[in-house]
Amino acid sequence: MKLLDANAYQPTTISDIIFGSEEGKTRIEEITEGRKPFPSNGKNGILLYGIWGSGKTTLARMLPAAIESIKTNKELCDFDFIQCKQGMNGAELMKRIENQSMLISFNHSGYHYFILDEIDNLTDAAQASLKAAMNTSQSIFILTTNHIDKIERGVINRSIRVDMCGAPARKWLPYIKDILSDNKIEGVADADLLKLIDSCNGSARDIMDSLSTIYARKIKELIEESVELSF
Repeated sequence: MKLLDANAYQPTTISDIIFGSEEGKTRIEEITEGRKPFPSNGKNGILLYGIWGSGKTTLARMLPAAIESIKTNKELCDFDFIQCKQGMNGAELMKRIENQSMLISFNHSGYHYFILDEIDNLTDAAQASLKAAMNTSQSIFILTTNHIDKIERGVINRSIRVDMCGAPARKWLPYIKDILSDNKIEGVADADLLKLIDSCNGSARDIMDSLSTIYARKIKELIEESVELSF
């Protein structure tokens, strides 16, 4: 039985991201389209916060290339992706960032890009060090968290905050219908799809997992219908 390839529908550009907040979407577009100077006014961080599965990490990985492109019209050469977890959440990590910041960047803009995923896992001391590290003029920090209430206020103050709340079902519906259409699946009512999306509470992972279940069941029905017709 053919399976739904969910990986084929992963976002590949910022325009593919389904934002829950129009304000959050606008802030990202203003930066990546060059309509808002960044870094500026003492802010060199972008803090993506919101629920699990809302696309924070996916968007974070896209932002360095988008920012570098709008600044230089060149491709990104280098960035650091750091998943903050046990062993990568304290003084050693901060020292690594500080040392990297002092080196000459390979990027045409001269900026170092640091993506820190799930920064709420940083120790209190590491967050204080991060606040200090963000005072540099040649580094850009892309930060993600599910718990903005656990982030040091100085880090928040040095960042442009982007609310990555889960998108409502109506925003997901056209995207889900296109996937079903691509895979020749018909007959699923919009009301049923909206109910399914609502039950996932904005998590793209849960939505795609539920969609794969619908796909599998529809394929099974088609196979059974085909067998019945053959007799």
